[in-house]
Amino acid sequence: MKSTIRTWQPGSSSHFDVEENSDPAVIAEALSDQSGLAWVDVLDPTDESFAPIAEALNLDPLAVEDALTVHERPKSLRYDNALFVTAYTVTEDGTTSRISLFLFKCGLLTVRLGAGFDVAGAAHSIAENEVLLKHGPYALELLLLDSIVDGYTVRVTAIDEQVDELESALFDDGHGGDEVAQETFTLHKQVGQLRRIVQPMREVSGALLRRVSADPDKRELLPYAEDVHDHTMRAADWTETLRDNVESVRSTNLALVDNQLNTVMKKLTSWAAIIAVPTAVTGYFGQNVPYPGSEQEWGWVLSTLTMIILAGGLYWMFKRRNWI
Repeated sequence: MKSTIRTWQPGSSSHFDVEENSDPAVIAEALSDQSGLAWVDVLDPTDESFAPIAEALNLDPLAVEDALTVHERPKSLRYDNALFVTAYTVTEDGTTSRISLFLFKCGLLTVRLGAGFDVAGAAHSIAENEVLLKHGPYALELLLLDSIVDGYTVRVTAIDEQVDELESALFDDGHGGDEVAQETFTLHKQVGQLRRIVQPMREVSGALLRRVSADPDKRELLPYAEDVHDHTMRAADWTETLRDNVESVRSTNLALVDNQLNTVMKKLTSWAAIIAVPTAVTGYFGQNVPYPGSEQEWGWVLSTLTMIILAGGLYWMFKRRNWI
């Protein structure tokens, strides 16, 4: 387990004072200091290593269980002494990780399962919006959720570009075939995973927006909360569109494969008909009965011309119909 404490004091020359400290007493003191604002980040804790911190902060056991569980639905809940928010982070290449937020009166505790979230980038973004930190942990929650949702937008954009490439590949050499089918299946799984992450975040961002709207002292945060909620809704709607697009690519690819199969069957049938003509003619003239030109040179010429004319006529007719 790795624990980092970032503290901010109003009017200080530096944005954040950063130190690594896993002492529960130090963490509890930082999160209860009313003279400033603290952000404590805990990375990959176990049940045993996190228990002293949970005890020092008097965290609800249910919230602790949710924070340390790998597979948990994003949600926002109010407990006795803290507001609990849990969500997933996503990088551009699809790496996911869990992050849980405990909001206290004077600080914020984040518990991360996986190092996929760019904490340094989020801290830099928070420092650039230092003027908002006077609103306390609500501002920290808002700015962190903004960074998380921005990650959703980046990932959705990356998948959308892959879908566009697949759509272009559909008509290369007639159809995409097995390669497109495999890539489509992979994208279908990735979009499904992203939907399970992004869709519940609408409730989380909506809860944040309601809390900010209900507090007259936090009205300065309202435009930022509305922006986060709008981006969340756009990302959620975009995942729905992506799912439909992936299904469309898969259906189109199957239709093109079937169409090519039909084309191949028509060509095989056409060539079989052409080949059948010489077979029929030679078989007919090979009967053990007299026929025009039997045992004569002009008879052989006649049979040869008959095969060429009939086969050529069939070839012309099939070619005209684009069967071959």
